[in-house]
Amino acid sequence: MSAYIVTRGEAAIGWVISAALAFCALYVGVAVLSSLIGHAMPDEDLLVAEAMVVVAFLPQVLLVLHRRHITVDALTRHLPAAVQRPLDVVTALCGLITYGALGWAAWFALDRAILNHSTYIGFLELAEWPARAMVLLGTAGGALACLVDLVRPHEAARGMAAKDDRP
Repeated sequence: MSAYIVTRGEAAIGWVISAALAFCALYVGVAVLSSLIGHAMPDEDLLVAEAMVVVAFLPQVLLVLHRRHITVDALTRHLPAAVQRPLDVVTALCGLITYGALGWAAWFALDRAILNHSTYIGFLELAEWPARAMVLLGTAGGALACLVDLVRPHEAARGMAAKDDRP
């Protein structure tokens, strides 16, 4: 049952990211076409930037869990598994610290945006808190995935070996 929930959650994240990317493409396309007829779309830069926050931060949990994030392993991938495991622990700790620091800053930014009822300057006057919440959610997901890697580093090493087998 838990594997089903995880699979459905991953699919939901994929759909949300796809929708955000599709929105960006469509809105920019419409903005370009409307500029040709002398009409400006409201808050184009802001809306696209907010959608890109979703694209950048929401998938962090998946990127870390499936080892699809950027890694520099040119030297370590050829080391024996007994050496790779401690390196995986160090990597997970570094990720946990980084996501923790980003999440801490995102928490304060979200709190400030909610308390001050902050809105972006523009035609639509969008609230700031949804994007701040997405950053916090994404960093929390990334930290959780790093914690999973920290608790189960042996699985992370197997995931790395499987990654090397891909074309």
